Amino acid sequence: MIALNLRQKMMGCFCLHLFFYVVIGVTLLKEFELFNEDVTLMMHAGNLSNICLEIRRYEKNFIIGHETDDFTKVLEYTDEALSLVPQVIKELKIGSHPVHLQNLTTTLESYRDGFMEFKERCTPNKEGKECSLRSVVRSKGQALVEISDDFVQFEQERMMAFIENFKVQLLKATLFLLLLSIFTIMLLYTSIIKPLKKVEKAALDIANGTFSTVYVDNKTGEVRSVLRAFNTMVSELESRQEQLFQAKKLSSIGTLASGTAHQINNPLNNISTSCQLALSELDAEKNPFVTQMLETINKETARAGEIVRGLLEFSRAQTFSLQPYSLAKLVKKVEQLVAGEIPAGVSLETDIPEDIILFIDVQKVVEALLNLTINALQAIQEPPGDVFIGAEKDPEKKNALITVADTGVGIDEEHLQKIFDPFFTTKNAGNGTGLGLAVVYGIIKKQNGCTKVSSEKGKGTQFTITLPLYQDPSLSNSQTSGITNG
Repeated sequence: MIALNLRQKMMGCFCLHLFFYVVIGVTLLKEFELFNEDVTLMMHAGNLSNICLEIRRYEKNFIIGHETDDFTKVLEYTDEALSLVPQVIKELKIGSHPVHLQNLTTTLESYRDGFMEFKERCTPNKEGKECSLRSVVRSKGQALVEISDDFVQFEQERMMAFIENFKVQLLKATLFLLLLSIFTIMLLYTSIIKPLKKVEKAALDIANGTFSTVYVDNKTGEVRSVLRAFNTMVSELESRQEQLFQAKKLSSIGTLASGTAHQINNPLNNISTSCQLALSELDAEKNPFVTQMLETINKETARAGEIVRGLLEFSRAQTFSLQPYSLAKLVKKVEQLVAGEIPAGVSLETDIPEDIILFIDVQKVVEALLNLTINALQAIQEPPGDVFIGAEKDPEKKNALITVADTGVGIDEEHLQKIFDPFFTTKNAGNGTGLGLAVVYGIIKKQNGCTKVSSEKGKGTQFTITLPLYQDPSLSNSQTSGITNG
């Protein structure tokens, strides 16, 4: 079956309507021409009937008065009727009426001959058997009237039959056009109105906070394209809402963390200083246990200080220095920084197009990618394994999609929603503070980007960073190449 889009369906319906309107119009026009012929024939039949009545009238006058004028009138009307019959046959090309007209012609000729004989043989001075022609003339005259009346009645019945048939045809045409209109309305309803009602309902659901998509089949068409675009919009809105919720949550936690970190930092400095003074005054040989405890206190105090500094870094309003920079060059820096962190049996591969230029704070993005890369390396707990850093431009050529993927242990589905929360970590105690991904999220967000994560337990994790491309139409290809290499 041929799949038609909405425009093709609308044009098809329009052409179908136009075709049947033309067909019905032409048919009715032909029927009207036939009706016009029947009306004309009816008029001729009426004229012939009137002529026959006039013949009978003057015939009666002549039989009574034997006036020459009456005789002349009878002959004039008879000749007029005889000339009218072939004219009617010729003009209307009648095929079903010659019987009436032929009978009328034959009777008129016989009547004229008989009437002329009656005049010659029946005069006021001649009475007797010759006057028997009177009854012959009168019978033939009566036959003329009967034939003309039959002809008129025949045409009346024919016109009535035509009118009834025309009514039936008109009713059928009206019914067909009504069904065609109903079909068109149903097509418009199912193709446009019903889908738009679904979109309206889904839009109201979105306004109420429920992100529901609209079912769309696999067929093509403008309305289905709109519905698919609407479903894409719903998915993006839902994703953006989750990101907004995450951002608000991180903002609230950041405010809390900032105040807490400042309050904790001073006591930690005092503890560290006091511990170091005690260690300097203490004889380690005489008090090995106390020395060990103080060193443990000093070590844990330093670790707590790192956590506090991470909190301050997470919550601090950072100043970004944005500039166009080659992503390939930036990733090379990350490779150099993690070179000493790559375990045996783990490979780090990159695939970065040279023409991707970002408008970013270089140091901050290096920090974010470095954090993600180290996390990816640490996720491969049992080598061998692979870490991949790749990038491509989105279809609109407005953003770069940067991917950091690993073949590590993966993340449980219930943990994915918390992965960017401060202090949340899936690492063992002592291997992380849980602030790295929160910092990455903040760095990317403040540069008009976004961070997404997908993972499958036991198969690995993939982080996708979206950052805007550098857009400067004044730059030539050589200038862009200079930025890339600089």
